[in-house]
Amino acid sequence: MEAPPMRIALLTRRDVDSEGILEALERRAHRLLGRVSDRIADLAVGLADLNGPKGGVDRECQLQARLHDGRTLIVRARSTDFGRAIDGAMHKLLSRVLKLRKKTAGLRRQAVPLGRLAASA
Repeated sequence: MEAPPMRIALLTRRDVDSEGILEALERRAHRLLGRVSDRIADLAVGLADLNGPKGGVDRECQLQARLHDGRTLIVRARSTDFGRAIDGAMHKLLSRVLKLRKKTAGLRRQAVPLGRLAASA
């Protein structure tokens, strides 16, 4: 059974111009997270300009991913522009999901089949 596609929600503060960002965000999410999109049910993307018009490394992207197994992963990245902050956060999320997948796959391999448990008792 195939998992439903991940839903993406964009959350921004008033000082962030979000026009056109959602469409670009969806393209980036499918490009960068495509390998693990079957594990992600919902993706909430928060964007904030922490310093206002002063400039600097103050554009923050926070991703909150709710996985199909019920877990929630939160990652953040900052940069001088939103595009780089979004890409940085998505790369961090991809890394965390892949690490989690590898960890759970190892646990499945180590599990003892029920037939062996019953035979040893």
